[in-house]
Amino acid sequence: MSPGRQVDEEAQRVRLLEGLAESIRDKGLAQTQLDDIVRHARASKRTFYKHFPDKDACFVELARRLSDTVLEQVRDAIDSEAEWTEQVDQAIDVYLGVLAADPAMTLTFASPSLGPSIVRAQREGGERYAELMVEVLDSDAMRQAGVPQMSIERAFLLVSGLHHTVVRAVERGDDVMALAPEFKAVFRAAIASGRVGTY
Repeated sequence: MSPGRQVDEEAQRVRLLEGLAESIRDKGLAQTQLDDIVRHARASKRTFYKHFPDKDACFVELARRLSDTVLEQVRDAIDSEAEWTEQVDQAIDVYLGVLAADPAMTLTFASPSLGPSIVRAQREGGERYAELMVEVLDSDAMRQAGVPQMSIERAFLLVSGLHHTVVRAVERGDDVMALAPEFKAVFRAAIASGRVGTY
């Protein structure tokens, strides 16, 4: 495939993903049909099926791309030279800010219509956030500051709890950013407590 054709194919794919995102914001994942996706994307069903076998596959890719984007924003927000408590604050503030800015999409990740492939993609996203947390805490600067390492299990537990608490707040219409002090307290306590069990 020529480079120009690859660019065109990727542009089509991105338009379809954006079409799905717009439909989700408009009417939710459960109510979104293929017609809605292609209408928002200004594409044909034939084009859709050239890229995705079904709506779930399209949503899995959308979820992965959104997760990667947020992960990069969180990573970029962390000042590796700052005190570890400040790094916790930076990561949590950016993460909550991104989710609060797009409540319809945040709620989608708690939709009862999620299939197994979507749930698996969510779990994989949580793994990547947990891996980032372990990576940040395993730096030379953290060790010099006396910050203990963290297991991937504990990191995943913290990240999963944060995510589900955010979804709960959005469902209830609460201010997501008001969760920041609680999250920061929990993450700081978990980081400071050191190793428990076998890592």
